Order: sequence, then structure tokens, then C-alpha cells
Amino acid sequence: MKKYIITGSLGNISRHLVEGLVKNGKEVTVITSKADKVAEIENLGAKALVGDLNDAAFLKNAFKDAEVAYTMIPPIWQTTDWRKSMNQVADSYIAALTGSNVQYIVNLSSIGAHMGNGAGPVDGLHDFEQKLNKLQGIHIKHLRPSYFYYNFLSLIPMVKNAGIIGSNFGGNEKVLLVHPADIAKAALEELLSLNFTGSSIRYIASDERSGKEIAQVLGTAIGKEDLNWIEFTDEQQYQGLLGAGLPEAIAKEYTTMGHAMRTGTMQADFHQHEPQFSHTKLENFAQEFAEAYHA
Repeated sequence: MKKYIITGSLGNISRHLVEGLVKNGKEVTVITSKADKVAEIENLGAKALVGDLNDAAFLKNAFKDAEVAYTMIPPIWQTTDWRKSMNQVADSYIAALTGSNVQYIVNLSSIGAHMGNGAGPVDGLHDFEQKLNKLQGIHIKHLRPSYFYYNFLSLIPMVKNAGIIGSNFGGNEKVLLVHPADIAKAALEELLSLNFTGSSIRYIASDERSGKEIAQVLGTAIGKEDLNWIEFTDEQQYQGLLGAGLPEAIAKEYTTMGHAMRTGTMQADFHQHEPQFSHTKLENFAQEFAEAYHA
């Protein structure tokens, strides 16, 4: 029986992985930064380790007995250099994995990680992919999901206050969308089968829609059939994010990512692979959006 270690605590994806692995009789350890999550993790049948992903010594001890790992870099909201901060977490992982017993890694990356530069926060995930690929004797599957449906939940105040929805993408270039449950399903498949060698990539997307279609579907779900998608300029997007309270470094990187989505460069490698779409369509997510909107 393989020993698994899961990062991401009990987030939208990691929780599904813990539940699925335990159900399949696997020995699972979960890394969390919050001590108040320990009881919940243990109730799922897993072991909890509380610590910081920036702490290489903690990670090295956590990874020492594991044979299979699920890695991810969590959101970093307080930073003046997002890519640098992500690389610090990546370097902690590499220090922990070097010389460990880990044989397989399923790594949560993102669409756009092929670029290296110009994809905003995804540039840091590109760096992490490259660092992992240099590890000796470890097989790695990089998961590259598309734009999360859940990102639209942050636009609810815009819908309520301005009567519109939009971003600096979503015009002529359709948006590739994904539900966390579909990512979790793909990740669990890879973790259970371990049917990969060397370094390989798996793209995950649930749907592909234009901004106009997104507005129509979400608007209908909340009783606003006339909801329109507005494609902002990069400067409008940047100023809007600052106005919403995001730090300058975060606002800048999100704007850069939106630009890459608008021009199609972020999706380019996905379209070269043309993977099958997953189960959860925009209409399915629209019900979750409506619940959050009316909450």
C-alpha cells in the first residue's frame, strides 16, 4: 500500500482527494497550516500535520515516509513580488523532495504554465513545474486546469452594484472554464492509477464559453436575463482590482493573466492538445452562482 501526502489542507480540491484516497484504503497524511483543521482531517480517516509550506525542515520531515505526493502552491495574498514568493514555496518543496522516498507526484499547475512569462501568477507555477522536472527518480504528472468557475463568485458585487459582469478578457477569445470537482476527479484518477512516467501534462477543462454566453447563463440563473459582459481595458481592470482592495502586486499579475487570456496566448498550448471536456458545464455552475448571489 502506497503512503500518500496531500497538501492544500481541506480545500475545494484536496478534500475530495483525501476522501477518495481513504475510501480506496490508502494511508493518507494531510498538510495544513491551520490547527483547527486537525480534527476534521482526522474524522476523514487521515493524519494531519500542521506547518508552513515555507518551512523546508517541516516539509522534509513531512515527506520523509511518503511515496506519493499531491503538491500545490496555495494563494499568496500578502506579497510585493508574487512570483518570488511562489518560488520560495517551490524551493521548500524541492528541498523536501530531494532524497525523499517519494516516487510519484501529482502537481497542481495551471493552463498557461507553458509560457514562462506573461501569464501573471501562473508564471510562478511554470517555475515550479521546471524545478520538479529536475528531480531525479520521481515521476510527475502536472495538472493544468483552466479558469476556475469559482472566480466568477468574486464578481457578484459588480453584478449587484453596477448591473454588469466582466473582466479584461471574454471578448472574441472564448474562456476555458473548469470546476474544482472536475480537477479533483482527474487528480484522484492520477493518484490512484499512478500510470505515468517521467514528466507529463494533463489539461483539465469543463467548458468553453464567450463572455456574452457567460453573462447570459449566469444572468438567467439569478433572474437578470439582460446581464451583459463588459470587456475592460487592462488599465480599467487594474484600477478596478485596486479599488476592490487587492494589493498592487496582486492586481498587476491578475491583469497580466487576463491580457494573456484575451490574446489567446494562455490557451494556445491547451488547444494543441485538445483534451476532452469534463462533466460540469457552465449551466451546472450557474446554480452555485445563484445560491451565492442570493445568500
